[in-house]
Amino acid sequence: MVYEGLLYVTQFIYFNQPEVKCAIKTVNEKAIVKEQMEFLTEASVMKEFNANHVLKLLGVVSKAQPTLVIMELMANGDLKSYLYALTVLTAKKTSPKVNNRLPLKCILKMAIEIADGLMYLSEKKYVHRDLAARNCMVAGDMTVKIGDFGLTRDIYKTDYYRKGLLPVRWKAPE
Repeated sequence: MVYEGLLYVTQFIYFNQPEVKCAIKTVNEKAIVKEQMEFLTEASVMKEFNANHVLKLLGVVSKAQPTLVIMELMANGDLKSYLYALTVLTAKKTSPKVNNRLPLKCILKMAIEIADGLMYLSEKKYVHRDLAARNCMVAGDMTVKIGDFGLTRDIYKTDYYRKGLLPVRWKAPE
């Protein structure tokens, strides 16, 4: 589950502000131990990243249950839902003066930002393994960042990527 919240920062200043709107992600209280560990692994992977087009981890609260992962807030949600909402609005528009379609320039900017995020992950030797519109997040200023690192793996921690052949369609640049 993901909630919206306000992070009050006392020791560190994020984004040059004493308080930051944030997304708070938590695992279901009834989750089995394996799911809880996967949740913490995702947070552990996220702490390695600091790039403009990769979702930023702001903190983890693990002393109480449920564990909370605090990330920067992406006000427009995931790219899939955002694009779907635009499609529905465009289909239902009543006035010919209203245009809810994204300009080509904006679409290209989003594609470039996703590619930049992937290049950063590649340089850090990580493979996302589940890149999809549902895992790309859209900020209020229309910046797109890669998120959901539950399946992300360091390619040097396993022989899977060195010994086996993978379909070209699913291969990362490295």
